[in-house]
Amino acid sequence: MNKKSFLLACVISLGMTAGLSAADKKINALFISGDDVGAHQWRVTQEEYRAMLLDSGKFDVRISEDMNILESSKALNKYDLIFFVRSNVSGEPLSDQAKANLEYFVNNGKGLVINHMASGSFPEWLEFKKMCGVYWSPRDGSGHAPGTHVFDVTVTNQDHPVTKGMSNFQADDELYSALVVAPDTKYDILVTGKTTFESRKGMNEPLAITVNYGKGRVFHQCFGHDQKALKQKGVRNLVIRGSEWAATGSVTE
Repeated sequence: MNKKSFLLACVISLGMTAGLSAADKKINALFISGDDVGAHQWRVTQEEYRAMLLDSGKFDVRISEDMNILESSKALNKYDLIFFVRSNVSGEPLSDQAKANLEYFVNNGKGLVINHMASGSFPEWLEFKKMCGVYWSPRDGSGHAPGTHVFDVTVTNQDHPVTKGMSNFQADDELYSALVVAPDTKYDILVTGKTTFESRKGMNEPLAITVNYGKGRVFHQCFGHDQKALKQKGVRNLVIRGSEWAATGSVTE
């Protein structure tokens, strides 16, 4: 092989390598975990969420059971997505720096996923509520019928990238009801379920929504009481698609 042919071969090889790297680039997700109500086996559910994202082949996942990782903007820069499994029932305070870092992370174009009861983690933090769109607040009437049960989930938005082409499915979970709408917040409802909770019986409750927060995207879904709930095919598909959308703004098949 002459020098010219050798150089051409090197260029082609480098181009193929670069193409493969771009195609194979995975979404770096940081799970925030480490606290929840006694009825939630959070170490089990965090591993179930982790497995579903890894099994999709689209994500790399790191779990932090210390939410103070949010205090390091340098640490957060490594990630495309922050994934809240944690419900901060202990009331552990989050520093102003950590709050500012999370707001900056999402506002400047990255993704946030809120799962199950995590929306109630910081009742005094207004911007967190706005990122969630709706939030869990028993003192304001939020709740669910006792225990878990099988119910139908209706896909109400076929135009959104997360739910485009998805069919209605069944869940086996708690059906969160009467979530509180955050002030001055717009959100898109993706799926709903018909509740049996107290005075709201028969009403359709939003069970997965999206929020645009600055340049960033938030996917908030209410499923995930236990491992059984997260084994449901429709729920798994929804979480994977919603997480990819939050991180990238699109969903690949």
